[in-house]
Amino acid sequence: MASERLPRPTPRRSWAQRLVLAVGALLSVVLVVAAAGLGWGYWQFNNISRANVALSDVASGGPQNYLLVGSDSRAGGDPIDPSAKGGPALGQRSDTIMVLRIDPKQQAAVMLSLPRDLWVPIAGTGNQQRINAAYGLGKQVLVDTIEQDFGIPINHYVEIDFSGFQQVVQAVGGVPIWFDRAMRDSNSGLDIQHPGCVTLDGYQALAFARARHLLYMHKGSWSSDGTGDLGRISRQQLFIRRTIQRAVSKGLDNPLTLKHLIEAGTRNVTIDRGLSAQMLLALGGRFRSFDSNNLKSLTVPAIPFRTAGGAAVLKLDEAGAEPLLNIFRGRDFGAIRPGVVTATVLNSSGVGGQAANAAGALLQAGFKVDRWGNGSELGHATSARTLVRYAVGNQPAAELLGRHLSVDADIAEDPTLAPGQVVLFVGKDFTTVLANPKPAAAATTTSAVDSGSGSSTSGNTSVASTSSTTTTSTPIGLVPGDPPPGQSCS
Repeated sequence: MASERLPRPTPRRSWAQRLVLAVGALLSVVLVVAAAGLGWGYWQFNNISRANVALSDVASGGPQNYLLVGSDSRAGGDPIDPSAKGGPALGQRSDTIMVLRIDPKQQAAVMLSLPRDLWVPIAGTGNQQRINAAYGLGKQVLVDTIEQDFGIPINHYVEIDFSGFQQVVQAVGGVPIWFDRAMRDSNSGLDIQHPGCVTLDGYQALAFARARHLLYMHKGSWSSDGTGDLGRISRQQLFIRRTIQRAVSKGLDNPLTLKHLIEAGTRNVTIDRGLSAQMLLALGGRFRSFDSNNLKSLTVPAIPFRTAGGAAVLKLDEAGAEPLLNIFRGRDFGAIRPGVVTATVLNSSGVGGQAANAAGALLQAGFKVDRWGNGSELGHATSARTLVRYAVGNQPAAELLGRHLSVDADIAEDPTLAPGQVVLFVGKDFTTVLANPKPAAAATTTSAVDSGSGSSTSGNTSVASTSSTTTTSTPIGLVPGDPPPGQSCS
């Protein structure tokens, strides 16, 4: 357990150091090399492996999306299992997939994690698989799959493998994490036997970041976290922030630390051919005043799903994901399309056939309809006013549907609804569905249940314009926290 220490003076950070903080220190440590940019560091940068992938063009100085891939290639053996050797049977998967959006003019950065178990159409195959399988078919297939399925243009590609991950951790002297209880995962190799401050070395850090079958000690026995890939993403995002803190505390102006980071990056990182040292130097120059606390972490919302073959995967919550994806598309945060909204239509008007009529009109307007029926199914046999109820986190979809109704519907959250669900109760005042939506200000949102949820944010397309409440994912699963009062972990 760490002892109390006197506060260290905050080191003066160069723009090169701030760029490292901006991109998260792990998958994008290669940017340190470009930021160093002179002499030996520049020579090292030119020796980094290059990927020949076709990427989307971007205007000079404009926001750019970096695809960050953590590869579990077994070509040199798995560090978790030294007996594992390379070969066709083992193959290759993308163990971590993130999209980092950097807006140089706004000096803003936001990162989106894509769960590896997300069930998506794989570009060029006509089949659906887990998204991490796209990488096994080639880097270009992964890029094309993300652009095709999420509408996110990918401007640059950065990949790091197991060994590189471990060497980055070693370069900063390990990463301290406060564990409030024992945790383990026999699949990844994580084995924390006692609560307290543990400085994870490269091996342990990789085991922590890859833990998908986490067990934790509770009242003397082991319990399952049960959140799988989504919980692992939350822990990865925590680990990135702890690594940033560690790098700062070690002092990135330390030549030896910087040398080790450069060596780790150049040996184990692959980048696209268009990512030049000059481009990164120019980018770094704009980030002189960037604060690492402004690096926002998001996770695309997903719903547990069983495939026809019985596999347990995750299905994209299209309506819930739309506002977040818009950040990376360069669109208005609150924008959402009818085509990603699926509605259940129930008749509460007392007039026969109204649900079917409303459902047909919604389909004509571009919405999806899963079914229609009677309002009594969900406790609204009759209603003088048309109602729209939505599941937690699905407010933008409900508001869009409400704006397509000619009447002023009562729109409210209902936590009893399934994730992603939107229900239209056709009331006695219902008249028609509009082909074009009313202005956003015309929609009225009330609260059926005091859930404490805020309304969605809309505005300009810059990363900086989105509020912290709408662009920070709530951690899923068991995630280590801060040490208790009187204890330190650094």
